[in-house]
Amino acid sequence: MKKFLALILAVLMVLSMTACGGKAFPSKQITLICPLAAGGGSDAISRLYAAALEKELGVSVVVENKPGAGSGIGQEAIAAAKGDGYTIGYIPAEVTTVEAMGNATVTPESFDYLCTVMKICALICVPADSEFETLEDLIAAAKANPGQITIGTAGVGNAYELGLRAMLKSAGIELNIVNFSGGTAEAITAMMGGNVQCCTAGTAEALPYVESGEFRLLCQLSAERSACFPDAPTATELGYACDGGSWGAIAAPAGTDEEALKVLREASAKVLASEDFKAAVAERGFDEYNVDPVQFASDAMEMYTVNSGIIKEFNLSAN
Repeated sequence: MKKFLALILAVLMVLSMTACGGKAFPSKQITLICPLAAGGGSDAISRLYAAALEKELGVSVVVENKPGAGSGIGQEAIAAAKGDGYTIGYIPAEVTTVEAMGNATVTPESFDYLCTVMKICALICVPADSEFETLEDLIAAAKANPGQITIGTAGVGNAYELGLRAMLKSAGIELNIVNFSGGTAEAITAMMGGNVQCCTAGTAEALPYVESGEFRLLCQLSAERSACFPDAPTATELGYACDGGSWGAIAAPAGTDEEALKVLREASAKVLASEDFKAAVAERGFDEYNVDPVQFASDAMEMYTVNSGIIKEFNLSAN
């Protein structure tokens, strides 16, 4: 009887080892794909997370940048990866827009989420010497001069532009939206050079200009105030509903091995709880964003539905 039990135990151990590829997960390097270029905010947060995850798991976590097609190329690479847990990726808010924009075939349902890592509130900024001191000043001027006031934003269909368009619709006004392919940095440069009168920006991008006194914030386009600018009102508070913030999440391809997902989610929860990680996120002008990954999957699909509708309404897709 003892020999029989020992044999059964041995068989179970072999089966378990086989299911895990011979070793417990993780046993080798993990690759984290960032679908945006090196040097930007998404790259920075990807590397912060990768370094923290590496400490938690005891294996190397390497960031690989795959930019292009409005993050669509990298997102498709993440979605197409083998679901063994060894390839994960940074998922930007554009996962809710790339399909409608015609940049990729992925949707939020293409991924199994590990965690959310940060949120960026969208802002409407003007130069410090602008005639517009409040959002109401801008709205009044826009009503008096429909389509004449220029506002720069970071490319067609970006999260900030979608929030802006929702606000404009709620306020019943029209601005001349100028999209810059070079992103928010180019929009800020254009505004400071007098080529546009105002611009949208995220908290991380606006923070140094506000601190130096070069920018004035008219409002936050996100539904909630950022911890970076707790005294700046949201457009929603002022009566103009919108939620144009961006965010970042970490995910694996949909259908990833459940045991690997469990390990990655538990390690990710520890990363987000770390005071060092929280401090690093805040220093870069990001807000904490910690939503249960299963709940987030549902939230992201709601955002996908809303954003797809805005893109269709304003004919923003290149297709």
